[in-house]
Amino acid sequence: MEPHEEQAEHVGPEFDLARDACREAILASPALHYLAHYSSGVFDFGVDVLGDPAPAPDALPGGTRREELKRLGRHLTFQVATLDRALQEVRTGRLIRTVLHTEEGALFCDSVVPTEHVVGLVLDHTGAGPLAGHPAVDEADRAVAGLATRLRGQLRLGSLNPGGWESAEDVVPLAVAGDSRPHPTAAEEPHVSVGEEPLTACLAAVRAQDLHLVAHVAGGEVRSLVDCLGDPSLAPFFRQITVEARRRFYHGFVQELGALATKLNRAVNPVMGGLVARLVLDVEMGAVYYYRLRAGEYLVGVTIDQSRVRAADDRMSALAAELTPIGP
Repeated sequence: MEPHEEQAEHVGPEFDLARDACREAILASPALHYLAHYSSGVFDFGVDVLGDPAPAPDALPGGTRREELKRLGRHLTFQVATLDRALQEVRTGRLIRTVLHTEEGALFCDSVVPTEHVVGLVLDHTGAGPLAGHPAVDEADRAVAGLATRLRGQLRLGSLNPGGWESAEDVVPLAVAGDSRPHPTAAEEPHVSVGEEPLTACLAAVRAQDLHLVAHVAGGEVRSLVDCLGDPSLAPFFRQITVEARRRFYHGFVQELGALATKLNRAVNPVMGGLVARLVLDVEMGAVYYYRLRAGEYLVGVTIDQSRVRAADDRMSALAAELTPIGP
């Protein structure tokens, strides 16, 4: 299918190389259906293989799926900027990649430089589930990350390794202390899902190699929060902030993610369908993961090692599958 392209009136030849890169990314990745470029939240240009017909001459403006996607992209880049400011407090760098994964597709927003983003969409109707590792979602994720890196290269800037894709295969193991134990910050009366105490499962999932913090939230309360941030092997990550300061930040942030997911659901559902079941906030030093279990119940995971972003996501996916209730 020949890609459909459109651009805003303000776009000039300075965007030519970026437009070429986006077109090539769409053609090279069958899983990727839509790409758009934004500057300071303003739509610059888009390219897609949605196959949607051109609107009728008498059609009302703003009613096409492409127009809806442009509005969704603007909303997402605004949310990314807000989250970026919030995450600065924990000293893990800029927010460089955001993934919104629903039952019917996934949306990606990757940063090129501050205020410049590429937004990509994959439509997935295979019913394979919303967890990490879906082939089409992974392929599109890699394609958008690679595009952001290529656009940075046009500015003579190096890769930020969004998604940890570039280092996923060649990670040097950490020298983990043999007597290290997870630190339970919050461990209230267990809230049981499918016969398994989430606290027990979270304790088993956390480890210094990749997944450094896990929280279980239900009914607006942090029922369990476990971390290994104090492991001696992670000491270099705490030159600018203390372990306790990070724990306090994440304890508050995990409670806020439920409201954020609800807000994103309202924006994403009319365009993509389904609820946000997986959310990834990938920063320069690691990532924060949200996994929905059921209404009002979710898991949050954190890694502070960018080279382990993929491995930690896989570990969160397995934990979510273990604790996801059967039925509604």
